[in-house]
Amino acid sequence: MTELSTPTSIGRRAEILVAALWVIAVIAATVQQGVTHHNNNFLIFRAASLHLLHGQDLYAAYPALHFDFYKYSPSFALLFLPFAVLPLALSMLLWNALNAGALYVAMGRVLPRRAANIARAIVFLDMLGSLQNVQSNALVAALIILTFVAYEEARPVLASFYTGIGTMIKIFPLAGLSFAIFHRRVIRAGIAAFVGLIILLALPLIVTPWSTLVAQYASWRAIESIDALHLGYSVMQMAELLFRQGWPNWPLQLGGTLLLVAPILLRRNRWREWSFRLAYLCSVLVFCVIFNHQAESPTFVIGVGGAAIWFAALTKPTKFEWALFGFFIVCTVLASSDAMPQVLQRELFDKYRFKVVPLILLWIELQRRLWGARLPSDKLTKGDEANVAPGEPLANAG
Repeated sequence: MTELSTPTSIGRRAEILVAALWVIAVIAATVQQGVTHHNNNFLIFRAASLHLLHGQDLYAAYPALHFDFYKYSPSFALLFLPFAVLPLALSMLLWNALNAGALYVAMGRVLPRRAANIARAIVFLDMLGSLQNVQSNALVAALIILTFVAYEEARPVLASFYTGIGTMIKIFPLAGLSFAIFHRRVIRAGIAAFVGLIILLALPLIVTPWSTLVAQYASWRAIESIDALHLGYSVMQMAELLFRQGWPNWPLQLGGTLLLVAPILLRRNRWREWSFRLAYLCSVLVFCVIFNHQAESPTFVIGVGGAAIWFAALTKPTKFEWALFGFFIVCTVLASSDAMPQVLQRELFDKYRFKVVPLILLWIELQRRLWGARLPSDKLTKGDEANVAPGEPLANAG
Protein backbone atom coordinates (compact mmCIF):
# COMPACT_ATOMS: atom_id res chain seq x y z
CA MET A 1 0.00 0.00 0.00
CA THR A 2 1.60 3.26 -1.08
CA GLU A 3 1.79 6.25 1.23
CA LEU A 4 -0.01 9.44 0.30
CA SER A 5 2.29 12.21 -0.84
CA THR A 6 2.80 14.90 1.76
CA PRO A 7 2.58 18.61 0.90
CA THR A 8 6.33 18.81 1.47
CA SER A 9 7.13 16.03 -1.02
CA ILE A 10 4.75 17.54 -3.59
CA GLY A 11 6.45 20.90 -3.15
CA ARG A 12 9.88 19.35 -3.66
CA ARG A 13 8.74 17.59 -6.81
CA ALA A 14 7.31 20.84 -8.13
CA GLU A 15 10.59 22.59 -7.33
CA ILE A 16 12.57 19.93 -9.20
CA LEU A 17 10.19 20.18 -12.16
CA VAL A 18 10.52 23.98 -12.37
CA ALA A 19 14.32 23.78 -12.04
CA ALA A 20 14.43 21.16 -14.79
CA LEU A 21 12.32 23.37 -17.06
CA TRP A 22 14.74 26.25 -16.54
CA VAL A 23 17.73 24.06 -17.39
CA ILE A 24 15.98 22.74 -20.51
CA ALA A 25 15.14 26.33 -21.49
CA VAL A 26 18.81 27.33 -21.30
CA ILE A 27 19.89 24.40 -23.46
CA ALA A 28 17.03 24.73 -25.97
CA ALA A 29 17.51 28.49 -26.43
CA THR A 30 21.24 27.99 -26.93
CA VAL A 31 20.75 25.24 -29.49
CA GLN A 32 18.18 27.36 -31.33
CA GLN A 33 20.24 30.56 -31.41
CA GLY A 34 23.80 29.26 -31.25
CA VAL A 35 23.57 26.29 -33.58
CA THR A 36 20.52 26.81 -35.79
CA HIS A 37 21.07 30.59 -35.96
CA HIS A 38 23.93 32.93 -35.16
CA ASN A 39 22.05 35.36 -32.94
CA ASN A 40 22.69 38.99 -33.90
CA ASN A 41 22.46 40.35 -30.34
CA PHE A 42 25.14 37.98 -29.16
CA LEU A 43 27.36 38.75 -32.14
CA ILE A 44 27.09 42.45 -31.26
CA PHE A 45 28.11 41.78 -27.64
CA ARG A 46 31.09 39.64 -28.68
CA ALA A 47 32.28 42.10 -31.32
CA ALA A 48 32.04 45.05 -28.90
CA SER A 49 34.43 43.39 -26.45
CA LEU A 50 37.05 42.94 -29.17
CA HIS A 51 36.49 46.46 -30.52
CA LEU A 52 37.17 47.82 -27.03
CA LEU A 53 40.47 45.94 -26.85
CA HIS A 54 41.51 47.28 -30.27
CA GLY A 55 40.51 50.87 -29.54
CA GLN A 56 37.74 50.91 -32.16
CA ASP A 57 34.51 52.89 -31.82
CA LEU A 58 32.07 50.57 -30.06
CA TYR A 59 29.05 52.42 -31.43
CA ALA A 60 29.94 52.53 -35.13
CA ALA A 61 28.30 50.28 -37.73
CA TYR A 62 30.05 46.98 -38.50
CA PRO A 63 27.86 45.43 -41.23
CA ALA A 64 30.43 42.75 -42.01
CA LEU A 65 30.08 41.40 -38.46
CA HIS A 66 26.44 42.09 -37.54
CA PHE A 67 23.53 44.40 -38.23
CA ASP A 68 22.27 47.09 -35.82
CA PHE A 69 24.44 48.89 -33.27
CA TYR A 70 25.99 48.19 -29.90
CA LYS A 71 24.08 50.26 -27.28
CA TYR A 72 25.49 49.22 -23.92
CA SER A 73 28.27 50.83 -21.89
CA PRO A 74 32.02 50.43 -22.55
CA SER A 75 32.23 48.75 -19.14
CA PHE A 76 29.76 46.09 -20.21
CA ALA A 77 31.91 45.40 -23.28
CA LEU A 78 34.85 44.77 -20.95
CA LEU A 79 32.86 42.60 -18.53
CA PHE A 80 31.56 40.58 -21.47
CA LEU A 81 35.09 39.78 -22.64
CA PRO A 82 35.17 36.21 -21.21
CA PHE A 83 32.14 35.38 -23.38
CA ALA A 84 33.79 36.95 -26.45
CA VAL A 85 36.90 34.76 -26.48
CA LEU A 86 35.23 31.37 -26.00
CA PRO A 87 33.72 29.40 -28.91
CA LEU A 88 30.34 30.82 -29.91
CA ALA A 89 28.08 27.96 -28.79
CA LEU A 90 29.85 27.49 -25.46
CA SER A 91 29.90 31.19 -24.65
CA MET A 92 26.19 31.51 -25.52
CA LEU A 93 25.37 28.54 -23.30
CA LEU A 94 27.25 30.11 -20.40
CA TRP A 95 25.65 33.52 -21.01
CA ASN A 96 22.14 32.08 -21.07
CA ALA A 97 22.93 30.00 -17.99
CA LEU A 98 24.13 33.14 -16.18
CA ASN A 99 20.94 35.02 -17.05
CA ALA A 100 18.55 32.23 -16.13
CA GLY A 101 20.53 31.13 -13.09
CA ALA A 102 20.77 34.65 -11.66
CA LEU A 103 17.02 35.19 -11.94
CA TYR A 104 16.26 31.74 -10.50
CA VAL A 105 18.49 32.41 -7.50
CA ALA A 106 17.18 35.96 -7.03
CA MET A 107 13.59 34.70 -6.78
CA GLY A 108 14.71 32.29 -4.08
CA ARG A 109 16.52 35.03 -2.17
CA VAL A 110 13.48 37.29 -1.86
CA LEU A 111 10.71 34.70 -1.39
CA PRO A 112 10.23 31.51 0.66
CA ARG A 113 10.57 28.24 -1.21
CA ARG A 114 6.96 27.65 -2.22
CA ALA A 115 6.34 31.26 -3.25
CA ALA A 116 9.66 31.39 -5.13
CA ASN A 117 8.63 28.30 -7.07
CA ILE A 118 5.34 29.91 -8.06
CA ALA A 119 7.12 33.10 -9.13
CA ARG A 120 9.62 31.11 -11.20
CA ALA A 121 6.77 29.31 -12.97
CA ILE A 122 4.99 32.61 -13.72
CA VAL A 123 8.08 34.28 -15.18
CA PHE A 124 9.23 31.19 -17.09
CA LEU A 125 7.86 32.04 -20.55
CA ASP A 126 9.23 35.58 -20.50
CA MET A 127 12.56 34.30 -19.21
CA LEU A 128 12.62 31.84 -22.11
CA GLY A 129 11.77 34.63 -24.55
CA SER A 130 14.67 36.70 -23.27
CA LEU A 131 17.02 33.71 -23.64
CA GLN A 132 15.79 33.07 -27.18
CA ASN A 133 16.85 36.60 -28.04
CA VAL A 134 20.11 36.10 -26.09
CA GLN A 135 19.32 39.29 -24.19
CA SER A 136 20.51 40.53 -20.80
CA ASN A 137 17.06 41.30 -19.37
CA ALA A 138 16.80 38.30 -17.06
CA LEU A 139 20.17 39.24 -15.58
CA VAL A 140 19.04 42.85 -15.16
CA ALA A 141 15.88 41.71 -13.33
CA ALA A 142 17.99 39.49 -11.08
CA LEU A 143 20.40 42.31 -10.25
CA ILE A 144 17.53 44.63 -9.24
CA ILE A 145 16.08 41.95 -6.97
CA LEU A 146 19.49 41.14 -5.49
CA THR A 147 20.06 44.86 -4.86
CA PHE A 148 16.86 44.88 -2.82
CA VAL A 149 17.92 41.76 -0.91
CA ALA A 150 21.37 43.18 -0.15
CA TYR A 151 19.88 46.38 1.27
CA GLU A 152 17.42 44.30 3.30
CA GLU A 153 20.38 42.45 4.80
CA ALA A 154 22.24 45.72 5.54
CA ARG A 155 24.95 45.06 2.97
CA PRO A 156 25.12 48.38 1.10
CA VAL A 157 28.46 47.68 -0.58
CA LEU A 158 27.12 44.49 -2.14
CA ALA A 159 23.91 46.32 -3.10
CA SER A 160 26.00 49.01 -4.78
CA PHE A 161 27.89 46.33 -6.71
CA TYR A 162 24.66 44.83 -8.03
CA THR A 163 23.29 48.28 -8.93
CA GLY A 164 26.52 49.25 -10.67
CA ILE A 165 26.67 46.09 -12.77
CA GLY A 166 23.02 46.47 -13.74
CA THR A 167 23.54 50.11 -14.70
CA MET A 168 26.48 49.18 -16.92
CA ILE A 169 24.02 47.00 -18.86
CA LYS A 170 20.95 49.28 -18.85
CA ILE A 171 20.23 52.64 -17.22
CA PHE A 172 17.01 51.65 -15.46
CA PRO A 173 18.61 49.51 -12.68
CA LEU A 174 19.64 52.84 -11.14
CA ALA A 175 16.11 52.82 -9.72
CA GLY A 176 17.35 50.14 -7.34
CA LEU A 177 19.27 52.82 -5.43
CA SER A 178 15.94 53.94 -4.00
CA PHE A 179 15.87 50.74 -1.91
CA ALA A 180 18.57 52.38 0.22
CA ILE A 181 16.00 54.74 1.73
CA PHE A 182 14.77 51.90 3.95
CA HIS A 183 18.33 51.37 5.19
CA ARG A 184 19.46 52.79 8.51
CA ARG A 185 22.64 54.17 6.98
CA VAL A 186 21.38 55.92 3.89
CA ILE A 187 24.43 58.20 3.56
CA ARG A 188 26.81 55.25 3.70
CA ALA A 189 24.71 53.44 1.10
CA GLY A 190 24.75 56.50 -1.15
CA ILE A 191 28.51 56.91 -0.90
CA ALA A 192 29.05 53.21 -1.63
CA ALA A 193 26.80 53.43 -4.68
CA PHE A 194 28.54 56.55 -6.00
CA VAL A 195 32.04 55.10 -5.56
CA GLY A 196 30.98 51.81 -7.11
CA LEU A 197 29.54 53.51 -10.19
CA ILE A 198 32.68 55.62 -10.68
CA ILE A 199 34.90 52.54 -10.45
CA LEU A 200 32.78 50.63 -12.95
CA LEU A 201 32.62 53.56 -15.37
CA ALA A 202 36.42 53.80 -15.28
CA LEU A 203 36.99 50.04 -15.48
CA PRO A 204 37.76 50.01 -19.25
CA LEU A 205 40.92 52.03 -18.51
CA ILE A 206 42.45 48.65 -17.80
CA VAL A 207 42.55 47.99 -21.54
CA THR A 208 42.09 51.38 -23.24
CA PRO A 209 43.61 54.89 -22.88
CA TRP A 210 41.73 57.73 -21.18
CA SER A 211 41.20 59.71 -24.39
CA THR A 212 39.77 56.68 -26.17
CA LEU A 213 37.44 55.92 -23.29
CA VAL A 214 36.16 59.51 -23.24
CA ALA A 215 35.47 59.23 -26.98
CA GLN A 216 33.61 55.94 -26.38
CA TYR A 217 31.34 57.57 -23.81
CA ALA A 218 30.69 60.46 -26.19
CA SER A 219 29.63 57.97 -28.89
CA TRP A 220 27.45 56.12 -26.38
CA ARG A 221 25.71 59.36 -25.43
CA ALA A 222 25.12 60.18 -29.10
CA ILE A 223 23.49 56.84 -29.90
CA GLU A 224 21.40 56.95 -26.72
CA SER A 225 20.13 60.41 -27.61
CA ILE A 226 18.74 58.96 -30.84
CA ASP A 227 17.14 56.02 -29.04
CA ALA A 228 15.57 58.43 -26.54
CA LEU A 229 13.06 59.31 -29.27
CA HIS A 230 11.69 55.75 -29.38
CA LEU A 231 8.47 54.81 -27.59
CA GLY A 232 8.69 51.04 -27.16
CA TYR A 233 6.04 49.11 -25.24
CA SER A 234 5.49 51.85 -22.70
CA VAL A 235 3.25 54.40 -21.06
CA MET A 236 4.61 56.90 -23.58
CA GLN A 237 3.45 54.69 -26.45
CA MET A 238 -0.02 54.39 -24.91
CA ALA A 239 -0.19 58.18 -24.54
CA GLU A 240 0.78 58.60 -28.20
CA LEU A 241 -1.85 56.09 -29.34
CA LEU A 242 -4.56 57.75 -27.24
CA PHE A 243 -3.82 61.45 -27.76
CA ARG A 244 -1.73 61.62 -31.00
CA GLN A 245 0.25 64.54 -29.59
CA GLY A 246 3.86 63.46 -30.22
CA TRP A 247 4.95 64.38 -26.69
CA PRO A 248 8.62 63.87 -25.74
CA ASN A 249 9.36 60.93 -23.46
CA TRP A 250 11.05 62.73 -20.61
CA PRO A 251 8.02 64.51 -19.03
CA LEU A 252 6.14 61.23 -18.65
CA GLN A 253 9.27 59.44 -17.47
CA LEU A 254 9.96 62.18 -14.94
CA GLY A 255 6.36 62.04 -13.75
CA GLY A 256 6.57 58.26 -13.47
CA THR A 257 9.77 58.53 -11.43
CA LEU A 258 8.15 61.00 -9.02
CA LEU A 259 5.13 58.70 -8.65
CA LEU A 260 7.48 55.75 -8.09
CA VAL A 261 9.37 57.27 -5.15
CA ALA A 262 6.55 59.35 -3.63
CA PRO A 263 5.13 56.53 -1.44
CA ILE A 264 8.46 55.72 0.16
CA LEU A 265 9.21 59.38 0.80
CA LEU A 266 5.81 60.20 2.29
CA ARG A 267 4.76 56.93 3.97
CA ARG A 268 7.63 56.59 6.45
CA ASN A 269 5.23 55.03 8.97
CA ARG A 270 5.06 51.93 6.76
CA TRP A 271 8.79 51.39 6.26
CA ARG A 272 8.89 48.59 8.83
CA GLU A 273 6.24 46.58 6.95
CA TRP A 274 7.76 43.82 4.87
CA SER A 275 4.67 43.89 2.63
CA PHE A 276 5.25 47.59 1.91
CA ARG A 277 8.89 47.13 1.00
CA LEU A 278 8.19 44.06 -1.14
CA ALA A 279 5.39 45.88 -2.96
CA TYR A 280 7.85 48.68 -3.66
CA LEU A 281 10.32 46.17 -5.16
CA CYS A 282 7.53 44.94 -7.45
CA SER A 283 6.71 48.56 -8.33
CA VAL A 284 10.33 49.23 -9.33
CA LEU A 285 10.51 46.12 -11.52
CA VAL A 286 7.27 46.99 -13.34
CA PHE A 287 8.36 50.65 -13.62
CA CYS A 288 11.54 49.56 -15.44
CA VAL A 289 9.38 48.26 -18.28
CA ILE A 290 6.37 50.54 -18.53
CA PHE A 291 8.44 53.76 -18.49
CA ASN A 292 11.23 52.34 -20.66
CA HIS A 293 11.23 53.94 -24.12
CA GLN A 294 13.23 50.97 -25.47
CA ALA A 295 11.04 48.25 -24.00
CA GLU A 296 10.37 45.36 -26.36
CA SER A 297 8.97 41.90 -25.84
CA PRO A 298 12.19 40.37 -24.35
CA THR A 299 12.35 43.29 -21.88
CA PHE A 300 9.13 42.17 -20.24
CA VAL A 301 10.86 39.54 -18.13
CA ILE A 302 11.80 42.41 -15.78
CA GLY A 303 8.23 43.63 -15.25
CA VAL A 304 6.80 40.11 -15.29
CA GLY A 305 9.31 39.28 -12.54
CA GLY A 306 7.75 42.03 -10.43
CA ALA A 307 4.24 40.77 -11.17
CA ALA A 308 5.30 37.22 -10.34
CA ILE A 309 6.71 38.26 -6.96
CA TRP A 310 3.57 40.28 -6.21
CA PHE A 311 1.19 37.40 -6.91
CA ALA A 312 3.31 34.58 -5.49
CA ALA A 313 3.70 36.44 -2.19
CA LEU A 314 -0.05 36.89 -1.59
CA THR A 315 -1.40 34.39 0.93
CA LYS A 316 -5.10 34.70 0.01
CA PRO A 317 -5.65 36.56 -3.26
CA THR A 318 -8.99 38.35 -3.53
CA LYS A 319 -11.34 38.00 -6.51
CA PHE A 320 -10.02 41.29 -7.85
CA GLU A 321 -6.41 40.08 -7.54
CA TRP A 322 -7.25 36.85 -9.32
CA ALA A 323 -8.96 38.80 -12.11
CA LEU A 324 -5.99 41.15 -12.50
CA PHE A 325 -3.61 38.21 -12.47
CA GLY A 326 -5.66 36.35 -15.10
CA PHE A 327 -5.76 39.44 -17.34
CA PHE A 328 -1.99 39.78 -16.92
CA ILE A 329 -1.35 36.11 -17.79
CA VAL A 330 -3.50 36.19 -20.94
CA CYS A 331 -2.59 39.63 -22.26
CA THR A 332 1.06 39.91 -21.19
CA VAL A 333 2.59 36.48 -20.56
CA LEU A 334 0.76 34.67 -23.38
CA ALA A 335 0.57 37.66 -25.73
CA SER A 336 3.71 36.73 -27.70
CA SER A 337 3.38 32.97 -27.38
CA ASP A 338 2.01 30.38 -29.80
CA ALA A 339 -1.05 30.12 -27.52
CA MET A 340 -2.21 33.53 -28.75
CA PRO A 341 -3.92 33.51 -32.17
CA GLN A 342 -1.86 35.24 -34.85
CA VAL A 343 -4.68 37.63 -35.74
CA LEU A 344 -4.77 38.94 -32.16
CA GLN A 345 -0.99 39.22 -32.04
CA ARG A 346 -0.99 41.20 -35.27
CA GLU A 347 -4.08 43.39 -34.82
CA LEU A 348 -3.97 44.00 -31.07
CA PHE A 349 -0.70 43.21 -29.33
CA ASP A 350 1.66 44.34 -32.10
CA LYS A 351 -0.43 47.15 -33.54
CA TYR A 352 -1.47 48.74 -30.23
CA ARG A 353 1.35 47.44 -27.97
CA PHE A 354 -1.42 46.03 -25.78
CA LYS A 355 0.98 43.71 -23.98
CA VAL A 356 2.01 46.58 -21.70
CA VAL A 357 -1.55 47.45 -20.58
CA PRO A 358 -1.86 44.76 -17.84
CA LEU A 359 1.49 45.85 -16.41
CA ILE A 360 0.33 49.48 -16.32
CA LEU A 361 -2.83 48.42 -14.47
CA LEU A 362 -0.77 46.32 -12.07
CA TRP A 363 1.53 49.28 -11.40
CA ILE A 364 -1.50 51.43 -10.57
CA GLU A 365 -2.70 48.71 -8.18
CA LEU A 366 0.74 48.60 -6.55
CA GLN A 367 0.61 52.37 -6.03
CA ARG A 368 -2.78 51.99 -4.37
CA ARG A 369 -1.33 49.41 -2.02
CA LEU A 370 1.68 51.55 -1.22
CA TRP A 371 -0.49 54.54 -0.39
CA GLY A 372 -3.23 52.64 1.45
CA ALA A 373 -3.42 50.84 4.75
CA ARG A 374 -2.16 47.28 5.02
CA LEU A 375 -4.77 44.87 3.70
CA PRO A 376 -5.33 41.28 4.96
CA SER A 377 -3.98 39.90 1.67
CA ASP A 378 -0.88 42.05 2.14
CA LYS A 379 0.48 39.67 4.77
CA LEU A 380 3.25 38.81 2.38
CA THR A 381 5.92 36.24 2.88
CA LYS A 382 9.06 36.50 4.95
CA GLY A 383 8.01 33.96 7.42
CA ASP A 384 4.62 35.23 8.55
CA GLU A 385 5.89 38.50 9.95
CA ALA A 386 4.11 41.70 8.99
CA ASN A 387 6.69 44.02 10.55
CA VAL A 388 10.32 43.16 9.98
CA ALA A 389 12.81 45.99 10.00
CA PRO A 390 15.26 46.53 7.14
CA GLY A 391 18.59 44.93 7.91
CA GLU A 392 17.18 41.73 9.41
CA PRO A 393 18.07 38.48 7.57
CA LEU A 394 15.58 37.23 5.00
CA ALA A 395 14.10 34.11 6.56
CA ASN A 396 12.88 30.97 4.80
CA ALA A 397 14.53 31.86 1.52
CA GLY A 398 13.89 29.47 -1.33
